[in-house]
Amino acid sequence: MNTNEQIIRDQAYELWDHAGRPGGRSDEFWFAARAEFERGEETGEGNLSAHVPPHVEAVSSWTEH
Repeated sequence: MNTNEQIIRDQAYELWDHAGRPGGRSDEFWFAARAEFERGEETGEGNLSAHVPPHVEAVSSWTEH
């Protein structure tokens, strides 16, 4: 795993934890963290503060990422 993937993984975990650790939504948090990371890369800000809406359903389990 490269450094960027670890940063995204850590941020996805933080988002998931902050949302109350809901089950079945791992993809939602992973993609939110990745999108925020990519925006930070483009702007040079690196601000990982993605918002994950409560109504999106994930397809796979947390351990897949």
